[in-house]
Amino acid sequence: MPPVLRLHARAFGSWSLAVAVLVGAVVGASGDGSAAALSGDSGSRPAAVHSSLSGTDRSSIAADDATSADDTIADIELVVAPREPVIAAADDEVQFGLLIRNSTTTELPGGTVTLVLDTRQLSDPADLDAALPGTATRFAEATLDSTAPGADQTATITVPRADLPIDADAAAGAYRVGATVQFAEASEPGFAVLGAEPTEEPANIPTTLSTMTSIVWKGAAAQTVPLSIIVPFVLPPDIRTLPTRGQLEDLVPGWDRLLTAARVHEATLAIDPRLIAGIRAYGDEAPRSAQLLLSRLETTPLPSFLLQFADADPSAQAALGFTTLLEPTNLDFVSRFGSFAETTEPTVPPESGADSAASGPAGTGSDQTDAPVENDEPAANDDAGTADGADTNPDTGSELGASSLPTLKELLAWPQEETAYAWPAGGRADPDLLSLLDSEGIDALVLSSDGVQRTGGPRGSLGDDSVTVSESGLDGAARIALEAETETERSGGVARLAAELVVDAQGGSDGVVLALDRGATSRAADPAALLEQLETFAWITPTSVADQRTGSFELQHSGTSQDRLELLRSASNREGSVNEVGAVLTHPEYLSGYQRTRLLELFSTQYAGDVDGFSEVAADFRKRDAELLGGVQAVSTEHIQLVGSSSRVPVQLRNALPFDAEVTVDVDPASAALSVEERRFRGVIVPAETTERVLVPVRSRVSSGESGLVVSVSAASGTPTVFTGTLPITIRSSIETIIFWALGGLAVLLLVFGTVRSVRRRRARAAPHGGSSGERQDPAAAM
Repeated sequence: MPPVLRLHARAFGSWSLAVAVLVGAVVGASGDGSAAALSGDSGSRPAAVHSSLSGTDRSSIAADDATSADDTIADIELVVAPREPVIAAADDEVQFGLLIRNSTTTELPGGTVTLVLDTRQLSDPADLDAALPGTATRFAEATLDSTAPGADQTATITVPRADLPIDADAAAGAYRVGATVQFAEASEPGFAVLGAEPTEEPANIPTTLSTMTSIVWKGAAAQTVPLSIIVPFVLPPDIRTLPTRGQLEDLVPGWDRLLTAARVHEATLAIDPRLIAGIRAYGDEAPRSAQLLLSRLETTPLPSFLLQFADADPSAQAALGFTTLLEPTNLDFVSRFGSFAETTEPTVPPESGADSAASGPAGTGSDQTDAPVENDEPAANDDAGTADGADTNPDTGSELGASSLPTLKELLAWPQEETAYAWPAGGRADPDLLSLLDSEGIDALVLSSDGVQRTGGPRGSLGDDSVTVSESGLDGAARIALEAETETERSGGVARLAAELVVDAQGGSDGVVLALDRGATSRAADPAALLEQLETFAWITPTSVADQRTGSFELQHSGTSQDRLELLRSASNREGSVNEVGAVLTHPEYLSGYQRTRLLELFSTQYAGDVDGFSEVAADFRKRDAELLGGVQAVSTEHIQLVGSSSRVPVQLRNALPFDAEVTVDVDPASAALSVEERRFRGVIVPAETTERVLVPVRSRVSSGESGLVVSVSAASGTPTVFTGTLPITIRSSIETIIFWALGGLAVLLLVFGTVRSVRRRRARAAPHGGSSGERQDPAAAM
């Protein structure tokens, strides 16, 4: 658009926006405010990363038939949720939170929001997603302001209890509430919003937008449902290997509170072995709070089992054709900074409580089968002491000798080892996974109801394997309650969870299992708060998994994303190349343990459901791999000039690895123009991620020319060679001759000048004495 037209368009857009605000104010003033009181704000912030969820994942978003096919709907979200999931007859008012998220580049006009209630009591969880009937009763209405592009608008609608169309003597149970926003007509659809690129087409804004939520009226009467909860103890996603001591201090209070809440629900604990090993790896140097937490976990009466290390997904490993499950090779790169007594037994007083029958660690294995090597990827810049987690720099403590370090078996030992469990991503399994688990001696599975056909209770068997099946609807609602961005969305997840449990209780359910999402739990600010909220639900009976009724199961078809599999395959194939570079290290085993731990974290189940997000994580992993593959190299900061016949040329060695390297450096002349007196330098120590300088004595055989030094870097033993390169050198030894002649001439001139000056000064001092003696007469002549 020409500059003049653009100015006109922006001026018109500003005028239209002002008119829209005035009209909205008039409508708000003239509307019927008796039904509901509205309060809220509209903030400008970047659009949310995740898209609108539906079904069991969040209060669903829907448009009317006229706009349901419009792609713009996916970029506009409407969420409504009660501030409190349970409404009592004695309440004075009921509050509903409202969220409009505008991810388009066009301003959403203001409008009117209407709340309706379906007065039919829910009797089937599937009805939570059914369309609202036309007979739903309207009970509240309020006006909304416009929503800026890329911004959220939140509001709270307060409704007097008397206006809620539920009689005080109505049956207790779950009911549905619908919300519909009727947008005012957009001003001048032919113009883009002020500030938008002129080339962008304005979004086609729908006329209405609808969503649903649920409420619980007075609980579930006298009915209850047996509820078992599986609570994961996992590390947050920003820790790529093991936690640092500082990270442990930050994480332990939340874990401690989560463990306390889990005891109230008789929950089963699913523990990432990294948590256990991450505390034990520091020995007495671990934070005291972490040692106390580990003791509580070891002695808790709750049943527990270990996930695969880093919560790696066994389904992905089976799909890649691995014959054994991945397992860590060593954790010496962390435990070298620990302090250990003669025994590794816990020294902290145990938590009171009886011992319980347990579930043991999920199986692990040795390595993957060989596959065609693909060198087309590099991994994130996981700084060893930050993103990667574990302390890997020597300034964090003094290192111990390898013989003093605890073994991997000691670091991963767990008291409850009777049964080995596997919990694949999404709770889905296939025959290939079952075959792999059988070969590993794993005979227990945690699956989701999405992945099996279930009849009866949530506990049973598949062949020779015992199975615990969680309810996918409950899992999805809890996931939203744990990790959603806004309070309104989290409240919607809690409301959905409460309603489903009420329907299960009133429907005479055989019992349900809630498996908290591992990724959501690791990212949640306070996962214990959800368990504490569940404590207030009078219609659930905390039940151990072992006490649930049994049922029968049949596997449903499942599979792993091929894109994810290819990225994992490529990362696995690069592991051997990275480990080979470790030959230059003082302790080569540090790099192999570090790389395997990173690889296991890349297999984590938390990445299974987000293909786009995993692509970014895999790209970061490739970048970090590329850095590690650099190993120790000779680098040239500038072109070297040799101006004398002999000199000591500096060779800079850069160590890209997070551990100290000990290398042998061989230097050879690139041509006969140079000679190198000392060609091999043994035992050169290059500290982690720093640069070390080696001075090489070089003599030139010509007065001028171009040559270089061929530098090879190898392990201390001489093999393998990890780098060979040429440092260019320009020879200008004639300059040295010229300088020497110039200096010699200058010295001669200075000598002559000094001599002449000295003679002249001596003569000048002798002249007065000679003149006075000539004027005196000889005494003999005077006589």
